[in-house]
Amino acid sequence: MPPIVALGLFVAGVVWLFAMERKWRWEVSGALWIPLLWLIIIGSRPISSWFGLAGPAGEDYLEGSPFDRMFFLSLIVMGGLVLMTRRVNWPEIFTRNKWIFIYFLYLGISTTWSEEPFVAFKRWIKDVGNVVLVLVVLTEKNPINAAKALMVRCSYLLIPGSVLVIKYYPALGRYYDRWTYKPFFGGVATDKNLLGITLFVCGLALFWILFDLRNGKSQGKDKIEKLTLVGLIAMTLWLLRKANSSTALACTIVGASILVAMRYPIIRDKARRMGIYGSAGVIVLLFFEMTFGLSEIIIKLLGRDLTLTGRTDIWSAVLTEKINPLLGAGFYSFWLGDRPERLSDKFYYHLNQAHSGYLETYLNSGWIGVLLLAAVLVSAARRIQDRVAAGSSDDNLRLAFLISSAVYNFTEAAFDRLNLLWFFLLLVIFETGRSKTVGARVSKPRATAAAPRPEGAAIADELRAMPG
Repeated sequence: MPPIVALGLFVAGVVWLFAMERKWRWEVSGALWIPLLWLIIIGSRPISSWFGLAGPAGEDYLEGSPFDRMFFLSLIVMGGLVLMTRRVNWPEIFTRNKWIFIYFLYLGISTTWSEEPFVAFKRWIKDVGNVVLVLVVLTEKNPINAAKALMVRCSYLLIPGSVLVIKYYPALGRYYDRWTYKPFFGGVATDKNLLGITLFVCGLALFWILFDLRNGKSQGKDKIEKLTLVGLIAMTLWLLRKANSSTALACTIVGASILVAMRYPIIRDKARRMGIYGSAGVIVLLFFEMTFGLSEIIIKLLGRDLTLTGRTDIWSAVLTEKINPLLGAGFYSFWLGDRPERLSDKFYYHLNQAHSGYLETYLNSGWIGVLLLAAVLVSAARRIQDRVAAGSSDDNLRLAFLISSAVYNFTEAAFDRLNLLWFFLLLVIFETGRSKTVGARVSKPRATAAAPRPEGAAIADELRAMPG
């Protein structure tokens, strides 16, 4: 098929999907296009790159493209204006999310001891933009439906778009190792690791929405939507194979397995004891590791070498660098100055991250940053596990995404970055307190016969209605 024909089919398909989505999805406001634009860019590549406006690589890494900077700033300002027009209970939001705001406040303060304070501060502003646009989604009349619409719209563009550029526009969708000339597939993203993050997030979201649809009766339009979701999931699996991202594939399987497991009451009822079971699981894994070398077996099954494709060597190298162990190098600042070039001399590729979200947090923010990040994740896990145990099906995704994202960051640095994983992680752990408005469809309600309600159903409904 000629590339121009494939491009035409892609555009027609996307237009059709967005037209049909208006019938499938419950009503959301036009403000949702603001976070969607944000996600399309952070899930693919900078807008300056798409339009050929990017400057030299080193200059863009340090200063950033002025065009990209204005684009992101415009979306942040528009998101802030949307929040100003809504009745947002800011004291309640700050109270419910105190660990998130304390963490971001510390990250902002840490820009002051960076080697490049102004560069670090600009990067922190972009990270704060994630919070602003997450709140745009969560302050919709129905936050759960808004999140679903955002996830599926993002998938409509990024998943088929990656297939398109890999198959028909290889100059965009593929790149080559400059030493071995081995081809890699990045799709709409800049490299295979970023594509893996996009596939993991979109794949898990599509799987959850498909499960959610299966709970209802299949009408004509529902069958078309299900077939569409199945098609997108099939594309995602094909892209995961092409990208050869073991982390993305493994974490997608972990997240999908949790979604399936939470459908069974016997497992869901144990969610409140997740911390106990998790600790026991760690002990069991350590036993098998010391006895049978479990990690070596798993790594070989994933088709990787024992260094995790050189990651263990990177971890050893960065830990030899002298930084303040308590405070770190400053927000997103470890890879500034001459450090990247010095560390890269030991490898045949250029380093710009530690390939571990926890290690990267330590390098940039020290032990204080690591402990605050842990407080954010643990406090969110406690809230979510209680709701899952109470029967909230919508919180199944929150639990699955929280756990699989935590696993993802063992071998990829995705915290505090402009990527889909960090954005959706914030989306699932944020609390807005809009429980009274969530869960009501905007479309006309159907008349149903009254049925006796079991004891405790009202409490379960209230918990189920609470947003991420």
